[in-house]
Amino acid sequence: MKKFTKQIKILLKIMRFSLYQILLIFLCATFAVAHKNHGQECLNQRIALHLENKPLDMALRQIKKNASVSFVYSPQLIGSERNVTILAQNESIKNILTKLLAPLGIDYEVSGTTIILSKANKSLFSSMLSLRPMLLDYIYEKSVTGLILDEKNQPMPGVNISIKGTSKGVSSDADGKFSIQVPNNSAVLVFSFVGYKTQEVSVGSRSKVEVIMQVNNQALEEVVVVGYGEQKKESVVGAITTVKMADIKSAAPRSLNNALAGKVAGVIAVQRSGEPGYDDAQFWVRGISTFGAGASPLVLVDGVERPINNIEPEEIESFSVLKDASATAVYGIRGANGVILVTTRRGTNDKPSISFKYETGSNSPTMLPQMVDGPTYLGLYNEAQLASNPNFVTPYTPEVIAKYASGVDPYLYPNVNWIDLLVKKNTPTKRANLNISGGSPNAKYFVSATYYDEEGIWKGDNLNRYNTNAGLKRYNFRANTDVKLGKTTELKLGLGGILITANYPGVGAPTIWSDALFNTPIGYAPTYPYNNPAGFVYGGVNGITNPYQSLTGKGFATEWRNNIQSDLTLNQDLSSITQGLKISGKFAFDGYNYHFIQRTRSAVDTYTAPTRDASGNLLLTKLVNGNADLGFSKSSGGNRRIYMQANLNYDRTFGGHTVSGLILYNQQDYQNADATDAISSLPFRLQGLVGRLSYSYQSRYFLEFNAGYNGSENFAKGQRFGFFLL
Repeated sequence: MKKFTKQIKILLKIMRFSLYQILLIFLCATFAVAHKNHGQECLNQRIALHLENKPLDMALRQIKKNASVSFVYSPQLIGSERNVTILAQNESIKNILTKLLAPLGIDYEVSGTTIILSKANKSLFSSMLSLRPMLLDYIYEKSVTGLILDEKNQPMPGVNISIKGTSKGVSSDADGKFSIQVPNNSAVLVFSFVGYKTQEVSVGSRSKVEVIMQVNNQALEEVVVVGYGEQKKESVVGAITTVKMADIKSAAPRSLNNALAGKVAGVIAVQRSGEPGYDDAQFWVRGISTFGAGASPLVLVDGVERPINNIEPEEIESFSVLKDASATAVYGIRGANGVILVTTRRGTNDKPSISFKYETGSNSPTMLPQMVDGPTYLGLYNEAQLASNPNFVTPYTPEVIAKYASGVDPYLYPNVNWIDLLVKKNTPTKRANLNISGGSPNAKYFVSATYYDEEGIWKGDNLNRYNTNAGLKRYNFRANTDVKLGKTTELKLGLGGILITANYPGVGAPTIWSDALFNTPIGYAPTYPYNNPAGFVYGGVNGITNPYQSLTGKGFATEWRNNIQSDLTLNQDLSSITQGLKISGKFAFDGYNYHFIQRTRSAVDTYTAPTRDASGNLLLTKLVNGNADLGFSKSSGGNRRIYMQANLNYDRTFGGHTVSGLILYNQQDYQNADATDAISSLPFRLQGLVGRLSYSYQSRYFLEFNAGYNGSENFAKGQRFGFFLL
């Protein structure tokens, strides 16, 4: 009776298969019968297979790679993770499978060029049954429909529905309904909408799904920095991206520009150099929008136009990118390429907090050219000459090439890898940061100090008693203080300082690189021993510069840069006149200076060593008469910027209606101390008037107008002002 019941259960299980699955099994069986001879030919193929203590699935992959066969099996059923060993040379697949599978208790059946694996004593039909879950996972696709509701059980239109791990997705319609094709029952649907928590739902055997979205209150209350102000994240209508500072800090870059790559959607960053101090990435928001003028975005730090490349990440509170016209309209034409807003950290109403962080890292070249060695170069030279002239008599016989390979005389038979000689594989970086913050209801403070040290990749030496490696040291300081002057009056003071000292070879990096790439490995030795105070002279040949000489023998350069940033802001609450009304003014002064000193020589004594005398001494021939002393040159310059701003803000909620507005005036005066003529020495001035009006109803429906009236001295009289509205 038990046996009969068991058979009934098996029969019922088989009957539950869909018509499609039964047809698939019969097709496989029919295909196997119709191609029996073909299957035998498949097994007669001969291959080589050498594996020792490797997983079975690796062996099957190797067979598939070396022969025109494929395998169908369940990894769990046959235990494909078990290790096997086989040494087969020019053996048939049939013999190889017997050796591999028989000891493991695995049978196989052939269907054309497909080999189906199963446990021993199982028929093809039962093997297909055991493979049913795996087959369904790959061939089964179904439609899933659903309904999406909000926290009030109202349909939600515009919700994004995507299949996890893929780029496939749809959006819910006006009634909150959706339909999507999923590949299998193990698919996971991801539901996301601005201001709501992202949810994941496993499909399983369901064909209908109902999801109730949950409000993300924390995300909605989050404040986002926008043009000339702040807004709650829920009320932002423009394309604004807020960058997580944790992502930027984890990268620990020297230049903040370089940290933007891959961190902000729509921002393209290109780093063209790795030289310390000159490795700042160039970046664009949503691509290059113009080829006739600057395409870089407008960058504002605490509301003032400032570079961000040398700002310490630990000093930053928020980082926002304004991308579209609705978000950048208040900046007029200067916001056409996007706007980046950076806000530095300020104090908190809390007890003093001290944090110290020390980091060490390593920089290495992303990729270096692989240079051929001397013997290889000579062999290729002979081959090229013979190809162009069959009667060519090679000057580099095997005996000569062997001397270059042995290194027996590196001065007469040099074998130089110039890249290895000049470039380090990695260089250290160090960073130390100290932050102090705290305050009370009446006064808050934040102080930060940072030291950063980075070495270049050049292999400098002390042959000439001066440093020729590239290197940079940077010192950052920032102090932000907020003081309550009364119940409705607040004064904010911000001070920032950046000091950079750097050292470089006397010859620019592009020149050294080109010298290294255009020299052959067998032309000459980098240096030769010589009876002079230095104990050596530089090697060379006519018409080509010794790259080692360019790096170590032509002097050095030092650079000193400083940047002072200051701003003073006065805020006055006018709620006594009407609730939500505020007025503020800002004054900022920034100064930048640099000094660049070069101690270089244009020519260096250069020798060649064609042979040795009878005593074995090198016979040096002088090619270039150099300068004994280093020359001196310097350059210096700088600029200063004065910025003034006054604005009136209004923000008030009446029941479910929220109204906010902004009227702002600003002007900027910029003067370049590097001016070489009277016109360029004149200050460059900008003026602007900004307006914004925002309205929202129950934090669900939003309306916003932005306008900017901007003027620039770059244009002729009568054409200097323009109006921008969005």
